[in-house]
Amino acid sequence: MPTAEPAPGRNRVAIVVAVVAVLVALAAVIGVGLLVLDRRAEPPVEPSSAPTSPPGSVGPPPGNLTMRDDTTTITLTWTDPSDGLVPFMVAGGRNGQSLGMMATVDPGRTSYTVNGLSTRVNYCFAVLAVYDTDQFATSDQVCTSRQVDTTD
Repeated sequence: MPTAEPAPGRNRVAIVVAVVAVLVALAAVIGVGLLVLDRRAEPPVEPSSAPTSPPGSVGPPPGNLTMRDDTTTITLTWTDPSDGLVPFMVAGGRNGQSLGMMATVDPGRTSYTVNGLSTRVNYCFAVLAVYDTDQFATSDQVCTSRQVDTTD
């Protein structure tokens, strides 16, 4: 008795459906992060003020966000309020514009280096502690203060 083999395109369809499902889930997580950042897209807070958590967060935000500006790279460092239990998302962009997701940092890591930056642009950054798929706590923003020549 002959054995029926699956139709040639059937496995390919299953793989495409799985990839689309993963992309939709990833887009949802990034979208939530962008919504949180849009609420915080305001001028940087003075270092003397304490960071606050947005409504709905389940834990404190990353603290003491600092940066080292080496012109084409910026190294961000922060304190972990979760003692290594939650991952972080790094967001950044040009000063005065909405921040976008740049990277995900594993739990326990408290630094990230952004490479390939323009020396003629000022940038702002924030770090989000990811407590759940829809619960983030966002740090204060830090921004570069480069002497930008606008005569070009």
